[in-house]
Amino acid sequence: MNKFILHNHDLLREDSFSLKINNRSFLYSDGFFESIKVINSRCFNLETHFNRITKTAELFKMKISFSFSELQSLLDNLIVKNKIVGGSVRMVFYRDSEGKYFPEENKMCFVAETETSLNGFNINKNGLNLGIFTDIRKDKSKYSNCKTTNAVISVLASIYAKENNWDDCLLLNTENNIIESSNSNLFIVKGDRIITPPIADGCVDGTMRSFIKNQFDVEEESISKEDLFSVDDVFLTNAIKGVRWVESFNEKKYQSHKVARLVFDIINS
Repeated sequence: MNKFILHNHDLLREDSFSLKINNRSFLYSDGFFESIKVINSRCFNLETHFNRITKTAELFKMKISFSFSELQSLLDNLIVKNKIVGGSVRMVFYRDSEGKYFPEENKMCFVAETETSLNGFNINKNGLNLGIFTDIRKDKSKYSNCKTTNAVISVLASIYAKENNWDDCLLLNTENNIIESSNSNLFIVKGDRIITPPIADGCVDGTMRSFIKNQFDVEEESISKEDLFSVDDVFLTNAIKGVRWVESFNEKKYQSHKVARLVFDIINS
């Protein structure tokens, strides 16, 4: 099926759209992206996504050209046009400008596409088996909190996980703290405490992470590799898959995932 995509304010047939070879996201990774869950033909948690878009655009010195209500209307139209009930929207934002490293202007453009998938969230039947990726470490900077179009560390970590028969890999920052997985935020449970790494440690400022922090009493603490061998429960979260519980990390087996299931129940409600 020839789907529709959204280019700024215009709905276009997918096969009629192409990016120029001098697109700055392609040349310099001068851009960022958002992945948004669609449930019952509406974007889930869109206001949190919009706040992150606005924050990232300001950090990247790009001029945003739409309000929350305008974005919501545009995405609603795209979802209806493609007949999406359950699925996702992926948006890529880039600086639309001539120039080399120095851009001649800071106008921001975007492309949005849809994908059909589950209408809602499902918790995983089998627990995830995690390893750790050490070849590249993320900086402790505000740019590490953004979902930039330079995602090479996530790509290589995903390949490494596949090579080792793991479901995912955990990532380290420059101080050897564990901050997230290749595609998700990390939560651990010690007794009755739910803990996640602080944004200052370099993890992505996830929208599902923010949603869970608003629903539960979550503490922010740096997490070491050793911590993962002494906790009761580990789970991962992201905007598309919701919550996934972890069965093992290296040789460590987790006996419980009741908190992960509780979080899942709150999200699904």
